[in-house]
Amino acid sequence: MPVATSTVPGTSPPSVAPRTARRLQRPGWRDLRLVVGVLLVLLSVAGGTRLVSSLDDTTPVYAAARDLLPGQPVGEDDLVTVPVRMGQQLGHYVDGSAPIQPGTYLVRPVGEGELVPATALGTAREALDKTVGVPVDSVAARSLATGTVVDVWVSRRDGEAVGEAYLEPELLLAGAVVDTVPAETTGLGAGLGRTAVQVVVPADEVGTVIAAVDQEARITLVPSPRDTSGSGR
Repeated sequence: MPVATSTVPGTSPPSVAPRTARRLQRPGWRDLRLVVGVLLVLLSVAGGTRLVSSLDDTTPVYAAARDLLPGQPVGEDDLVTVPVRMGQQLGHYVDGSAPIQPGTYLVRPVGEGELVPATALGTAREALDKTVGVPVDSVAARSLATGTVVDVWVSRRDGEAVGEAYLEPELLLAGAVVDTVPAETTGLGAGLGRTAVQVVVPADEVGTVIAAVDQEARITLVPSPRDTSGSGR
């Protein structure tokens, strides 16, 4: 039921203040939701940029253009560059952005299409030299170590003598390098008999050294005067 209003004669009705509509205010930088939204957008853009850049993060590495054999020289025509993504493993392979230096040789076989390991390339001597087991006195072997430069002396058997006799020693090979010395030369029982020391021998001298070993000549490895790595001095 409507409520009646009365007015006093001679007076005007009371005025009513008009209502004002609330308007939406534009959010400012202090609005937390706006700040969080902007940060999310920035993080999303940064993540996408990083993803795209990582897709192009490749490094050229050399691969064999054909089957490569040990002992052969390596040139640009023998290799192709392949873009790869390997991370920490990249250092194990030959950098495809650097030119191959003259005088580079294969020291191990690499198949066609195979990435070229850094250990597969070396100098002509590293590629052509061979490792030969040389029996030497166990006591003398104690003074040797990997990398020791030695002169190989040989005393050949005297075929005209009765019993076990040897001729005067002669220099068989100068400047050979010891590759491996058996561990038992310093263990229990060391000094009994002879032990095989692995010596790096130039390719053109391999036959001579093997012949001396097969003829049961007495072989002595003498550390070079310019090398003291195995003598402990």
